[in-house]
Amino acid sequence: MKEGEKMSEKKGVRQLERELKEARIREKQTHDDNITKNRDYSVAGTDPTTTVEKEIPGASDIPDAILLPKKHKKGKENIPF
Repeated sequence: MKEGEKMSEKKGVRQLERELKEARIREKQTHDDNITKNRDYSVAGTDPTTTVEKEIPGASDIPDAILLPKKHKKGKENIPF
């Protein structure tokens, strides 16, 4: 190969890299242009038109204490003697 061929080959690769970079920039720019901002500033939460009011339980329906489940005794290891 001649020296001039190597230079033109490197220049071609550089040119392709530049074109690829420009294409990526254009693609990102078109993507960013298509993004729409959400301007819905309504208060988040439950919709009062669809909620159902629950009855308040009586004093006798509420337990005094919530107990944890009873612990089971662990079995002893299998010792032959």
